[in-house]
Amino acid sequence: MTHSSPSLTDTRPARRFKDKLTRQTVRLGGVMVLVTLLLLFFYLLTVVVPLFHQASVSLSERFTLATPGVPQYIGADTRNQLVYGLDDRGVLTVAKRPQRSETPTASAVLRAQTVLQQPLSSMDKPAISRVEASTPFLAVEKTPGRVAAWQLRFRTQYQADASVVPQLSTMPAFGRELIVDASAQPLNQLTVAVPDSLHGQTIPPVLAAVTQDNRLVVFRGTQKSMVPLSQAVDHIALSGDGQRLFVHQQNRLAIWRVNGNDLALRETVNLDNVVASPVTKMSMLAGGRSLLLQHQDGTVTQWFDVVKNGEPSLTEVRAFSPGEGVARLAPERHRKSLATVDETGRLSLVHATSEKQRHFDAQFTALPDALAFTPRANGLIAVVDNQWQWLTVDNPHPEVSIHSLWQKVWYEGYSSPQYVWQSTSADDSFEAKLSVVPVIFGTLKVALVSLIFAVPMAIGAAIYTAYFMSSGLRRWVKPTVETIEALPTVIIGFLAGLWLAPWVESHIASVFLLLLLIPIILLGLSGVWRMIPRYVRRRLPDNAQIVVIIPALLMVGVVAAYLGPWVEQVWLGGDARQFMTHELGIGYDQRNALVVGIAMGFAVVPTIFSIAEDAIFSVPPHLKNGALALGATHWQTLIRVVLLTASPGIFSAVMMGLGRAVGETMIVLMATGNTPIMDWNLLEGLRTLSANIAVEMPESEVGSSHYRVLFLTAFILFVFTFVFNTLAELIRQRLRDKYSNL
Repeated sequence: MTHSSPSLTDTRPARRFKDKLTRQTVRLGGVMVLVTLLLLFFYLLTVVVPLFHQASVSLSERFTLATPGVPQYIGADTRNQLVYGLDDRGVLTVAKRPQRSETPTASAVLRAQTVLQQPLSSMDKPAISRVEASTPFLAVEKTPGRVAAWQLRFRTQYQADASVVPQLSTMPAFGRELIVDASAQPLNQLTVAVPDSLHGQTIPPVLAAVTQDNRLVVFRGTQKSMVPLSQAVDHIALSGDGQRLFVHQQNRLAIWRVNGNDLALRETVNLDNVVASPVTKMSMLAGGRSLLLQHQDGTVTQWFDVVKNGEPSLTEVRAFSPGEGVARLAPERHRKSLATVDETGRLSLVHATSEKQRHFDAQFTALPDALAFTPRANGLIAVVDNQWQWLTVDNPHPEVSIHSLWQKVWYEGYSSPQYVWQSTSADDSFEAKLSVVPVIFGTLKVALVSLIFAVPMAIGAAIYTAYFMSSGLRRWVKPTVETIEALPTVIIGFLAGLWLAPWVESHIASVFLLLLLIPIILLGLSGVWRMIPRYVRRRLPDNAQIVVIIPALLMVGVVAAYLGPWVEQVWLGGDARQFMTHELGIGYDQRNALVVGIAMGFAVVPTIFSIAEDAIFSVPPHLKNGALALGATHWQTLIRVVLLTASPGIFSAVMMGLGRAVGETMIVLMATGNTPIMDWNLLEGLRTLSANIAVEMPESEVGSSHYRVLFLTAFILFVFTFVFNTLAELIRQRLRDKYSNL
């Protein structure tokens, strides 16, 4: 029986208290880590979930507006204070929108106060057209065969209550009026386009009309072009830049090219071979690149130019069926969304690119005479039986859907559906392309390439250091390699982007020779070493292999540097990059996956080496000694005993390196070129999840679709890390249970 000393007996309660306090502190720390992870998880979800909320529409107010005729084009100012309507008699009416607060019941019909009413035509039924821009442009047949164009501005007065005042002025680009038909016959069709300025230079607006005798007349500013047509025209429409004119004649759709004084027929599409239902109306989608065709059966089709055989060709890209016999359609001003109302009065909101559709119960008692979005797309205006209805629209993220995030999407200007990430552009007609697939692909690609470089070197170095190297040399090598891990990754990325990438580009042949010769030389040296008799090897000093390997590797570098230019000159036409690009068709970016793989491998090697070396070195000596005593060689002992016993630690080391590569930011940010493309070519650039967040988060608008999708990519990165770590722990535990009895 043992007896404790008096000092130990006196301190036992205090020691127990300290042990208990330590256990509770560690337990609390673990719980707080889990709570922090859960809070981070749910915070990311709170930012991401609104992306998938369904759109909602609610009636705000009803009011009447005194207009002589039936409104054809309606709209509002950006502050939603004024509404305007251009009726079928050519009368423009602007009124102050009545607010719901003015009446105790939302169902009551209010009366709007007219602030401007001006007839723009002396005809009973003139041809009219409108361009929905920051300030609406109106083209009206003033007298038979003569057209005038106006611009409706909304000026804010801040002196009193920040009220909005309408101002109507003629467009100087067309002069006072345009003589379309000198014979003074009424026009059948009229359309107008007002392109945005390009590089500070004003682009003249374009006006197109069809006369009663089927002549197509186009004005580009005051320059006039005219072409006779063989048959009657049903509908015409101009692209947003005014360079394409679409003319619908029965079952044919003709595309005319408008360029200065030239008016040339580009192509003709036979609609009978493409669509099954007759066309009832044409309109342009936001941005003016896509043409929307409304069909008699309620289908809406989207068309835009696709390059085929080097020439643009108008192609049907999508078809929607939002209702039965769609009769009214209103596109948004800035987004690729549109509202439709079918014959039953059912309202639908559709986003063309994401193919997101939201249908509502009957919102109208009859088919609206006119339908339009407000400039900021937060309201929808409809005129039904001379009664104006204002509907509040909540649809903040129509461009985001499961389809647009995870599947191929056919965007305007692309030859086929693709995965694309491009969030911003200088073009006003641009639509954000937010597919997360390219950045996920880039993350996995850079992780795989970096591990291909890092794992063989790190594991091989760990095996040699822990198993073959003398203890004295190990005390120097292991801390030295671990010190490299403390090197800031921004320094590695800086050197990789500004020094390594240009050097690899100018010595591409030498780099590939080096990557080819190093494994061959190492395997050759290994074979030569095994050919040396055992009694000779026993007489050699410890770590004699290093004395041979290091000079051999240096010699390989010298040989590769010497042979690279010769190989390039003899076999690659003197320029390896040009040969790969032009002869082999392999793209090359200076900052590519090969460069980032080398740099990332350099950063990941210390992590994998340190953990794997500790695992191998920690294998109990009696296992190694027992295997050797039974007659196994050092290699047999290593492969069949040491590595199997250390496999949980080695696997953990590889997974730690994978986690480091997946989450690395600065190296991939500075050495990859940040091009979100999907190509397994090691000489092309890429973009990762972490780098994408670092680059674009400072520039994103808080609460926007771009902002929330970036949080979605952060959530995906979080899930990736969690899944990888969970799988790694499960596999590590199974390996430990399997080989723990060795």
